[in-house]
Amino acid sequence: MKITFPHLGDAHRFVGLLMKEIGIEIVVPPLNSRINLEQGIAVSPEEICLPFKLMIGNLLQAWEMGADTAVMPATMGPCRLGEFAELFNSILLKCGCNYEWIVLDSPQAIGLTETLSRLSKVVRERNVPMVSVLVKLNRVKRLVYDLDKLDSKVRWLAGYVEQPSTCKYALRRCRTELSSAQTIKEAQKVIRQCSKELDELPLRNAEPIKLILTGEIYSLIEPFANHHIEEILMDLGVSVRKRVTIGWWINHTFSEAIQFGKEKNQNPYLTNNVGGYAKETIAESFDSIAEGFDGVIQILPIGCMPEIVAKSVLGRMSTDMNLKTLTIIFDEMDGEAGYVTRIEAFVDMLERRKNGLFFGS
Repeated sequence: MKITFPHLGDAHRFVGLLMKEIGIEIVVPPLNSRINLEQGIAVSPEEICLPFKLMIGNLLQAWEMGADTAVMPATMGPCRLGEFAELFNSILLKCGCNYEWIVLDSPQAIGLTETLSRLSKVVRERNVPMVSVLVKLNRVKRLVYDLDKLDSKVRWLAGYVEQPSTCKYALRRCRTELSSAQTIKEAQKVIRQCSKELDELPLRNAEPIKLILTGEIYSLIEPFANHHIEEILMDLGVSVRKRVTIGWWINHTFSEAIQFGKEKNQNPYLTNNVGGYAKETIAESFDSIAEGFDGVIQILPIGCMPEIVAKSVLGRMSTDMNLKTLTIIFDEMDGEAGYVTRIEAFVDMLERRKNGLFFGS
């Protein structure tokens, strides 16, 4: 059995370390690029979303590299992600890719016993005790949280250092070294060292623009899908808060005791769940003004219905609360310069407004 999975941010690094510790061979497809996107476009329904096209492109490449088992995260509720595995299987069979599927649904949907049963399929050929797997899984989970904290630190620090781009390059070096780590312990050491280096960066006396980055989960986590928007904002010297990460998803999906924004979700603009994480998008945007943020950037792939609903709600909030928002919709077309221009203009408008130089509404 050779296991693979679609790319999602740093997930391949965490899964790779976990499988090395257990002794299981995995096939990691090449990082997302125009190549696998073109492969995904060729076999996907025309109007399906960008995440689908990228993920199925990953799986096509992994099959060519010898993978035969696909691990696929799913979700409960009215979001197409919950149907991806079935759609992938139908399309890939026609392409000659006969994967065995291990679908990781939310324990709230399938129960803890079934969740453990599906996880056990990953390690069945190695005959590793499930207790040992869970111990190593918990260690990897802590590593996920550590990298999330480092990412959060870098995103915020970019607004205060003398050379904002140094944050971007420090994070790139960290990820390169993480890819070379052979054990979880080595990876933790890399993260600690990177955090120490960031603490030594010279700061400037400034009050930067502070933004909330929110929206559809795949677009938020996968850099290729959002044209590396976090690095663009770092280069502009903007401090950014982004709550939706892999660690957040683990808590939200698999830890029943931790419910993101349970109280904050109670806002007058979107009280019902409309699928995906649209409710969280509105909740965080609603709280951003009281928390002193200058604006909100919402990102989503074209055709994402939950975030389209959230976009319309943000329009009303912009009128009622004077909330400054920018919505960026990504599709399979290139043209990063256009996205950069819009982001630069939005940040420039917020700076002028903050300095009293902008008299528009």
